[in-house]
Amino acid sequence: MPASITLKRRNPLAHPTIWFLLLACSLLPPSPGSAQTPRGASLDTAVSPLPSATQFAAKLAELDATTGMDESLKSSLTENYRRAQSNLEDAANFDAKASEFARSLKTAPRETDATLAELERLKTRTRSPADDLPKTLDTEEIQQRQNKVMADVALEEARASEFEKMADTISSRPTTARQRLIEVKQTLDQIEDELKQPPVSDESPELAQARRWVVETQRKTLWSEGKMLEQELLSQPVREALFKAKRDLASQKLEDFKARQRQLEEMQSKRRQAAAEAAQQASEQAQREAEDKHPLVRSLTQQNAEISDSLSSLTKGLDGFSAKLANIEAERKRIEEDFRGAKQRLEAVGLSKALGQVLLDRRNQLPDLRQYRDDIESREDQIADATLSQIRYREEERQLRDLDRYIRELTAHEKSAQQPLVRKQLRETLTQRKRLIGQALDIEEDYIRQLGELNYAAEQVIMIATNYDDFLAERLLWVRSSPAVGLDTLINLPAAIAWLVSPDGWTEIARTLTERNRHAFLFWLGIGGSLLLYWRVPSLKRRIRGLSEPLRRIRTDRFRYTLQAIGLSLLASLPLPLLSWSLGQQLVSSASSTPFARDFGTAFTEVAFGLYCLLAFRMLCMNGGVADRHFRWSGENLQRIRRHFNWFSIFIIPVSLIAVAVSNHNDPAYNSSLARLALIADMIGFAVFYGLLLSPERGILKSLIDEHPEGWINRLRHIWRPLIVGSPLALAALALFGYVYTAVILFQSLVYQTWFALGLILLHQSIVRWLILTRRRLALQAALERQAARRAQAETERPESSPASEVQGFEEPEPDLAALDEQTRRLINASVFIGALMGLWLAWSDVLPAFNLFERIELWHYSGVINGTERLIPVTAADVGLVMVIIFVATIAAKNLPALLEIMLLQNSAVSAGARYAIKTLSSYSITAIAFLLVFSTLGLSWSQVQWLVAALSVGIGFGLQEIVANFISGLIILFERPVRVGDIVTIDGTTGVVTNIRIRATTIRNWDKQELLVPNKEFITGRLLNWSLTDQQNRITIPVGVEYGCDTKKALAILTQIADEHEQVLKDPAPLVSFESFGDNALTLFMRCYLNSLDGRIGIISDLHQAIYDRFNAAGIGIAFPQRDVHLSTNSPLEIRLQRARRQDMNTTEQATT
Repeated sequence: MPASITLKRRNPLAHPTIWFLLLACSLLPPSPGSAQTPRGASLDTAVSPLPSATQFAAKLAELDATTGMDESLKSSLTENYRRAQSNLEDAANFDAKASEFARSLKTAPRETDATLAELERLKTRTRSPADDLPKTLDTEEIQQRQNKVMADVALEEARASEFEKMADTISSRPTTARQRLIEVKQTLDQIEDELKQPPVSDESPELAQARRWVVETQRKTLWSEGKMLEQELLSQPVREALFKAKRDLASQKLEDFKARQRQLEEMQSKRRQAAAEAAQQASEQAQREAEDKHPLVRSLTQQNAEISDSLSSLTKGLDGFSAKLANIEAERKRIEEDFRGAKQRLEAVGLSKALGQVLLDRRNQLPDLRQYRDDIESREDQIADATLSQIRYREEERQLRDLDRYIRELTAHEKSAQQPLVRKQLRETLTQRKRLIGQALDIEEDYIRQLGELNYAAEQVIMIATNYDDFLAERLLWVRSSPAVGLDTLINLPAAIAWLVSPDGWTEIARTLTERNRHAFLFWLGIGGSLLLYWRVPSLKRRIRGLSEPLRRIRTDRFRYTLQAIGLSLLASLPLPLLSWSLGQQLVSSASSTPFARDFGTAFTEVAFGLYCLLAFRMLCMNGGVADRHFRWSGENLQRIRRHFNWFSIFIIPVSLIAVAVSNHNDPAYNSSLARLALIADMIGFAVFYGLLLSPERGILKSLIDEHPEGWINRLRHIWRPLIVGSPLALAALALFGYVYTAVILFQSLVYQTWFALGLILLHQSIVRWLILTRRRLALQAALERQAARRAQAETERPESSPASEVQGFEEPEPDLAALDEQTRRLINASVFIGALMGLWLAWSDVLPAFNLFERIELWHYSGVINGTERLIPVTAADVGLVMVIIFVATIAAKNLPALLEIMLLQNSAVSAGARYAIKTLSSYSITAIAFLLVFSTLGLSWSQVQWLVAALSVGIGFGLQEIVANFISGLIILFERPVRVGDIVTIDGTTGVVTNIRIRATTIRNWDKQELLVPNKEFITGRLLNWSLTDQQNRITIPVGVEYGCDTKKALAILTQIADEHEQVLKDPAPLVSFESFGDNALTLFMRCYLNSLDGRIGIISDLHQAIYDRFNAAGIGIAFPQRDVHLSTNSPLEIRLQRARRQDMNTTEQATT
């Protein structure tokens, strides 16, 4: 029991807090039973008689049975009656709570005295509850008592936790109650003003009365709530004291039960240890006696000895479980108390600089949860092994139930074992085995139970520590943890530098590195490995460059060469990081390590990963390396990368080493001076590195911007570049002004994001390399097939007498690094985008709880129903941020997920191109619709709130946008009914082409001249449309042929039939049809009708058939007719002949003479 709690009861009215509460309660308007209303009028004159809740229920039933009433009036009356009834029910609940609080003023002090007396009796007793246990309990009785005590422990633990929560809630309640009292008073004033307003003149009297009843019942509810709050504040001290006393009593009982539980476990452990020792001795004795017995007896005796050994080891393992469980429980209690204390301090004084430093120290004291998780995983494996052992033992126990049958089966094939003496020995051995298995099952069950208890306790520690860490992270990120940089910083700087360069400290490091301990082998192994790798770096580089030679030819190029080059590059970058990590581990793990050595050991360990990332990316970009030969990056960019990575690595590693080492020192003066300045130098170094590397004028993006000057990278350069370069500078400014903790946490996330970006670039380029290589190999295979086809054709067309011509050598096509189509690029970009989101989440996961602060920034409220009650639900700044995230993710998803769905699922299934396009488009629409629903739900916009807007928009749309709406609806009909699909060949309004896109408003058709025609979707639904490939791709071509009069038509028809049959693209079923159909003016008209499998190559096939008809008819002497016309001269009168040429010559002669 805390020392502050005594048996003497204090008068609650003597406490000064009570007088303050009474003064605060004077703000509350009088209750319905008070002498006057808030406006000074009597309560009887202010409030008209109100029906009761039962009467309102009767009115609702009567209204429901009424017929002939206007539906809108009936609906309004029903809603108002229900609201009034609900208000009265709430008022009754508030009155009941007020009565309960009033009773607690009288009963709580007596209960507190009784509880404290019981607590004092338990603490001052002379005998421990564990002393009452009989010493002669057997194992079964101990187990029964253990089960009962475990149940009592769980019950009292739950009671103590519940009383603690109640006491904390009551302790923090007065502030909220006082605030609510003020809100109640303000709302009552508004209601009084509303009641003074005259009713609406054109409103139904019944509806006006119902509305007034709603307001009056709301006033009654607020009065009751105010009375309840008043009684709650008055009774708060005595109720808090009561629950604290109950908590202390439950805690004392819990300790008593745990003491009894520990003694029972000790008794059980002794019993089991004795039984295990007896079983082991008996097994050893049986083994000695069985040396000259039958082999079956010796084998069974050996198995019994193994079970005895297992029993002994399990029993010894159980002995340490109680201590482990006690340690875990103690850690959990410590974290819970710290958590509770932090909440109380924050609620009492708020988050100040001093409290922020205390909470920061508490956060640093939180346990490493990775060890708890590893222990849980290890115990899960032990539970699995023990469960398997139980299953095996139970199966064997079942077989040993009938010993006679088991012995018969055991000796069935052993004639010598069937003797009576041997069978007797087998029975004795098996009986002992049966007893051992029973003991093993009991111990295994207890073993599994205690492992489960340890796991449960560890999971509780993880949960509480995680909640505590999130709680602290949410608040500590926004508090100043150190004073701003000033004169004190410069004063403390020389001492910090002297500590850094202290010869004694570095001597301690050298001594720690050379001493022998349990980690010395790993240390020297790391040192030897780093030296060996450093010696092998030149040969590794030569090997990397050698792997680029097979890449010159498609036939020898393989993706495994790229993987090998990447692996060798990563291996060649390992010496220095491995050396740093080995030094750090030796300095940290050494038992005799001094604080100076341990600080630098932590620094060496932490900078090892960053050093490895820098050196590995630098190695990938070396001359002839992976980026140069495999990824085909430009030499100019590679030179820039190497130059900037060189100076950055030389600068950032020593500065980071100093920053981490000094920050781990216990002296705050060193942390706020040298450590902070080194941290700021780190941030400035990163900003300069980002600025130079990503400079649009001299960085690696210069060539990309020159190639795509209108791209988004160039157009948004004034946004992304200041954001990237300015982020480290902003963090440096935070550190200067004292927000060191904030700057460190955000800077760590920024650094992790940088390393992840480098890895993502490597992954992206590897995927691109693999896809390009795959396409190159497919192109090579296609080229080889075409060459083989040309060779075969040349062999068939070459005359037998002519010499064989030499076939030209095959030239491999040049690699096309831009050979990826749009869908493949979308797939890669979507994969990289998903990876980037995962990386951002991992990098900023420690910072995300801090943004819960925005959940307390309320922007506006909306009405919502929670648990059947209408409440005002706030919309916070966090909700607005969530809306922005939803819009961003939905935009990216609507653009990339349909293409990703097509590439990964639809292209590998038996789905047509049109169906794939419909699925993609509808999925994009669905994502957009879901995003809108999520946005509206987050912002509190329900259908009932926006239906008037929708109705108004519908009227406007019906008049002004009816064509757009008609086209949109038609587009949906096209996607669902699919009279037209992407890829179909259609004819509409005299235009024939291929459908390429179906958009919201119009459909795009590309004709054979590559011209795109935008057709409103409504035209496809209301107009006439010819779809050449709706249900069947087959189509017929008709070729008319006119031959001369007098030719052999039968021969001509046979030739046409032969031409159609010989063409590869003409279908055999339906068979071609040739016919002689008419006698024309100038020719005999023949027709060839044949079918094609698709519209692909239709014009080329028609051309082939025309050429074949012309050639074959010429060869057969069949003339193709052309239009002819006979002119007949009339001889009934003399013909008039005019010599025009002579007249022109005379005219020319006359003109020359005149000249």
